[in-house]
Amino acid sequence: MTDPFFFHGGPSGCLLIHGFTGGPDEIQGLGEHLASAGHTVLGLRLPGHHGPPDDLASVRWADWLAAVSDGLASLRARCATVSLVGFSLGGALALLAAADQHVDRLALIATPMYLHGGWPVHTLALGRHVMPWYYPLAKASFADPELRAQIMRRAPDADIDDPQVQSRLRGEVRISIAALDELRMALIHARRALRRVRAPILVMHGRADEVAPLSSPQIILRGVASPRRELVWWDGTGHQLLIHGPHRQAIYRRVETFLAM
Repeated sequence: MTDPFFFHGGPSGCLLIHGFTGGPDEIQGLGEHLASAGHTVLGLRLPGHHGPPDDLASVRWADWLAAVSDGLASLRARCATVSLVGFSLGGALALLAAADQHVDRLALIATPMYLHGGWPVHTLALGRHVMPWYYPLAKASFADPELRAQIMRRAPDADIDDPQVQSRLRGEVRISIAALDELRMALIHARRALRRVRAPILVMHGRADEVAPLSSPQIILRGVASPRRELVWWDGTGHQLLIHGPHRQAIYRRVETFLAM
């Protein structure tokens, strides 16, 4: 994970928000592209996303939203216009912020409106008190190119094909159940906030996304009150479409075009 980043540019400000358990590295390439187009860009690091998994266990979804509000205030002090660009959880937080504050543009990338998982998702509120950790790689296929790309981002020297390394990853990579429940609640509040969103909105989603349900873009676009709404699907790409897949540069350019309209 990278540190938060800031690129000073022109009077158009862009606040970039990363995803759950991610970091500014997910959005830095897009941030650099927008900065090269003349925007002033701030890339957040959400609370709890800067250290070991235990750090995330004590953070609440309202803390993430407060960080977004602070970022907006910082950009407003410097810029004539401010737009929000959110990836995954960052998109849900962008919706929440735009529901209660003025923003000039809103771009959402791979943003879920609910979690996959069926009935177990509804037990998170109880599970956080009895089972502290979820191990996402316990049954993972290390042949999956998107998973491999994510691991290499965080551990570039790891030999992912080594059975001992795989075994260690299965047993050591963990996510707080409490944090997952906070994610669930953030998405619930984002759905409730849709009708209060009035900013022009661009929604982009990969057709092979296995993390953010493919029904999410339509839920968003049907729910918001924005007079201008755009939806762009990207074929052959999964959830991490900003850093992995064939359309990364095209996605950067599409965001740039939307923010210039």
